[in-house]
Amino acid sequence: MKITGSGPTAGPSQRRKVSGRGGDRPAAGFAEHVNARPSASSGVAPSPPLAALEGVLAAQEVADSTEQREQRRRAVRHGHSLLAELRELQLGLVEGWVSEGTLHRLAGLLDGLRPVVEDPKLDALLDDLELRAAVELAKLRRSSA
Repeated sequence: MKITGSGPTAGPSQRRKVSGRGGDRPAAGFAEHVNARPSASSGVAPSPPLAALEGVLAAQEVADSTEQREQRRRAVRHGHSLLAELRELQLGLVEGWVSEGTLHRLAGLLDGLRPVVEDPKLDALLDDLELRAAVELAKLRRSSA
């Protein structure tokens, strides 16, 4: 597509006349605003510093709840691992043999750090699972000695 001349263009050498309140002095209205003093406050007070503090506290609560959810997930994962190893141990006892790998994994789960949770029911359930696993390990070690 070819564009042909469309007529004269306004270049920087041409000036436009600005009409305004000041007539020949269009900057006079601007100068009035610059020199004017600010008016009295309209009654809007700045927000109190507590509003900012509430926002910070709310953000911390969200972080805490996220951390608690992660700790709970770890604890549930730990409980599922214990259950899986106890199930393997149960199957081995029914079949008449227990693999050393199952015993090592079960002992490792009991020796490892247990996730800290704030849920008393979950904590009690993990206590029961760990007690059962410790009893089964002790019985197997006693019978093999």
